[in-house]
Amino acid sequence: MYRHLIIAVLLVWTSLLGSSAARAESIEQEVEAKLPNWPAMAVPVINYTPETGWEFGGAAQVYLHLLSPRTSILQVDGAYSLNRQWYANVQGTLYIGTLLPWMLQFRAGYRDYPDIYYGIGNQPTIDGTYARRGTHYDSRRAYAFVQPLVGVGHSWYVGPHAEFMWESTLMQGDDTPVSALMPGIGVTAQFDTRDVIYYPSRGMFFRAGITHYNRWWGATSSLTRGSFDWRQFVPIGKHVVWCYELRADIAASLHPEQIPFQMLPTFGGQDLVRGIPYGMFRDNTMLAAQTELRFPIWRWVRACVFAGVGDAYNYTDWQWTRPKVGYGLGLRLTINKAQINIRADVARNNIFPSWLDIRGYGFYLTATEAF
Repeated sequence: MYRHLIIAVLLVWTSLLGSSAARAESIEQEVEAKLPNWPAMAVPVINYTPETGWEFGGAAQVYLHLLSPRTSILQVDGAYSLNRQWYANVQGTLYIGTLLPWMLQFRAGYRDYPDIYYGIGNQPTIDGTYARRGTHYDSRRAYAFVQPLVGVGHSWYVGPHAEFMWESTLMQGDDTPVSALMPGIGVTAQFDTRDVIYYPSRGMFFRAGITHYNRWWGATSSLTRGSFDWRQFVPIGKHVVWCYELRADIAASLHPEQIPFQMLPTFGGQDLVRGIPYGMFRDNTMLAAQTELRFPIWRWVRACVFAGVGDAYNYTDWQWTRPKVGYGLGLRLTINKAQINIRADVARNNIFPSWLDIRGYGFYLTATEAF
């Protein structure tokens, strides 16, 4: 008798759980169905970092399908900071075709930035801290990048790329600006199984590329840069995703002392190890890793906790030192069916130890994910 009663209770409990799960799934599908399928949008851009101060601007994006199930994106953005910095940028990722899929990535822009040069290396400063003061300089930069990739197998893309960078810098205290002209050509291989490009819930992404710059075609310095980027997105619960990214960059030359400092790998800013001032640590090698736990809050509102660690090294004189760490919290507001999010992050670093020092924080409000 008790056994039949237990079985009956279990059957009722299972039925209730099933109906509850079905109702939850129905509610989630209804919420997702109500997301707008906007072909375009505009969002504000508000950042604060020690290297820029407060920065205000905007970004306009267009979403389209070019005979491909994946959503292509075109973006125009620009901003002006309270340090009299400004930039204008256009970029895009276009997915075209299904039987012979290929994609086109490009960006181009101009920036006029009074910036800070922190020097090269990862060692502590004279006073024993890692908080570098740096030298202010005026910078004017134009840049362009184009990369067509062709599908060559399941989720694999390969193709060439070309880039151009011109920058004129005038260091504080100098009378004459120094110009660097760096046209380069290279090749990229990419593997991508992400279910959604802009806010994945599962899958992997891998990209490796090599770019060569040579005096023969007008480059200021001859060098070769290599890059490695590995990301994985793992579902661990209902709309809960754990993800991580591993990055490595290297700039190699027969005359490393002639490499313009702008071409040396670095990290920090709003995408890679958030909270670390961008460019504070740079050298001919960079290693970084970051992770996020993403989870839902309510309807179209999501959140995340994140942490990252990175450093720059000299591959000819490798010196380990205390890792540079950034960590923080973020909110996400999903604004359309392409899973594009407005991203708001607050990050802290281990460079400025005082909790009352605003230089120890980074504030970012922008669109799309850090990775």
